[in-house]
Parts: sequence; structure tokens; C-alpha cells
Amino acid sequence: MQISSTRLIVLICALAALAEVVFFSALAPLLPSLDRQLGLGHVTAGLLVAAYGVGYMLGAYPGLLISSAKGPRATTLAGTLCVVAGTATFAFGDQVAILFAGRALVGFGAVLVYTGALSIASEVAGADHRGEAIGTVYSGNAAGSALGPLLGSAAEAFGRGVVFGAVAAGQIVIAILVSRLPKLPPTPHAPLTEILSHLRSPRVRIGLWITSLPGFAIGVLVVSAAYRLDEIGASSLAIAVAFSGIAIINVFANPVVGRLSDRLGRRTPLLYALVLTTITLIVMALLAVEIPAIILISVTGALVIAVAGPGLALVADSINDRNGDSTQAIFLMNICWGPAAALGAALAGMFHSTRGAELSIGMLACVAFASVVLTYRYAR
Repeated sequence: MQISSTRLIVLICALAALAEVVFFSALAPLLPSLDRQLGLGHVTAGLLVAAYGVGYMLGAYPGLLISSAKGPRATTLAGTLCVVAGTATFAFGDQVAILFAGRALVGFGAVLVYTGALSIASEVAGADHRGEAIGTVYSGNAAGSALGPLLGSAAEAFGRGVVFGAVAAGQIVIAILVSRLPKLPPTPHAPLTEILSHLRSPRVRIGLWITSLPGFAIGVLVVSAAYRLDEIGASSLAIAVAFSGIAIINVFANPVVGRLSDRLGRRTPLLYALVLTTITLIVMALLAVEIPAIILISVTGALVIAVAGPGLALVADSINDRNGDSTQAIFLMNICWGPAAALGAALAGMFHSTRGAELSIGMLACVAFASVVLTYRYAR
């Protein structure tokens, strides 16, 4: 029996986002201990985090093809099942190559999840409530991001097999709920050249920059902020609290920021969030005290993630004005987000290995400030 309530449909789309990100965010508190157990080193640890972004990038075009052939529900379901399989590798795998493969497989599944779930939420909500619907899906992402670090900390205490096995079981339940979503018609497959032609629009380009920034920033923070806390003597639980704090704030902030972007326009909430992000990153780079560092990581991560919803809405608005559709907007976001997330994690690993967290976090502050300037100029 298919579900017809718009609110329930959007909620299940949010749960699908939760299902994938709960694994993604679980790695932060595990990273220092995995480093010690497997001898990863900062650079290899950064690449392990980056493997998710690589998988995400590789899944972008297949996600578009599946959505065009089978519809967004089938795309979301296929992605959720990939996430289940990837999570299982962390439950039972002890070799670095297997962990890399599992991390990449979850990234591949994640892009299918967002391709389908965001399409469904955008279509059932309509243009007048698109920002709120996207914000709600991202709030599911935030809730999973809150739960994930706690599960990562539990996995260190009780073993990865027990904890990640239970996570995979929960993801299967969510996959069953996804299978009950309405079967929307497949989106006609536009030629790739037509989709890429939207990049000629400055508003599309700045929207894609903004939607990619959270992936880049979280890639940096998962590596450098986690190691920073470990280096100043924080426990895995403290690291989990810092990254869970990001998500707890976003559970409430994302729908609010989405509604504000519907009412005030996309640029105003983006500017406020990006300016505050720049300030908190500068303070974080200079401060190495445990409790303030935990608070700064939570607030900074929440601020930078909050720009994703208005950024994607800006892309969708601009592409709709050019006679495109939301699926094309999501595809363009996906092909930008994956490389950005991988690049952020890889650069953080290299910079942290060379000069410590101050260099990588300072680099992220410069990127955030550049985003303020670009948003003010082009996001009109």
C-alpha cells in the first residue's frame, strides 16, 4: 500500500537521508582508533574519509539514469540497499581495502538516495514549499549525523560487528518504508549536454558552489577537528558529542533556514550563515581548549550545513527558470558535491600531516570567506 500523505512522504525521504548519513558520520570518533589499530597515518585516514566522496561522484550519473528509467522511488530504494551493504563491510571487515570499498559503496548509494528522495520531496511539496521540503530532508540528514558519531563511539567500546550490524538492520527497515513511497513517473532523460548547459547561468554556478561547500567543510572537519580533539586529550565520546552537536542544531535549523529562504529570498540567509561560519572557523583555528573546541565544532558544522538547503533551492529555481526540472538540479549538485567532499578530506589529511589543524582549518576559513563574497555578488 502506497503512502499518500505529503508530510509522511517527506518524512520518509528524510529517513532515507538519515539511513545513509548515520554511517557517514560514525567515522569521526572512530578515526583516531582506526589509525592506531591499522597504522593509517593522517594522509591515509584522510583518503578513507574521502572514499565516500569518490563513491558519491561515481554514483551521480548512474543515479540520473536510474531515475530516468525507473523513477525516483526505485532510485532511492537502490541507494538505500547499497548503503546497507557498505555498512555491513564495516561490521565485519578488518582489512583497509575492504573498509575503503565499503566507504565508497556507501557514498555511491548516498547519491542514489538523494537523487530519488530530493526529487520526491520537491515534487510532492510544489514550488511554494520546496525550500521547506528540502530543509526537512536535510533535517533527516542532520538527525543521522547526530546519531552516527554516538554509534561510532559505541563501536569503539563494544565492537564494530555488533554496532554496525544493528545499524544495517535499521537501514533495512527504512528501505522497506521507502518501497511504500508513491511511484512517481520517471523524469524524461534530458541529454547530458542540455543539463550541463545550465552551468552558463551565474546563479546556477553560485548555487552549486554553495551546495558543495558543506561537503568540503565536513570533509575537513571530520579529519582535522577529530584529530585536533584527540591531540588535546579528548575521548572518542567527546569527539562524538562535537559531531552530534552539529546535527542536533541542524535538525531544528534546516527547516527554519529553508522557510526563511522561501520568504526572504535565497541570498539573505546564506550570507548570514557564511559570515558566521567564517568567524567561528577563525576562532577554532586559534583555540585548542577541549570544551570550547567541542562547542565551536558543533556550531561551525551546523552553520555550514545550513546553507545546503537554500543553495539547492537556488539551483532548482534557476534551472526551472531555464525550463529544466529538479532532477537536473540534483544531478548537477551531485557531480559537484562528491569531488568537493573528497577534496576537503584529502586536503585536510595532507595539511594536518604537514602543519597541524591550524593550517587546514585556516584554509577552510578562507574558502568560507570567498563564499561570502561570491554569494553577495551572484546569488540574487
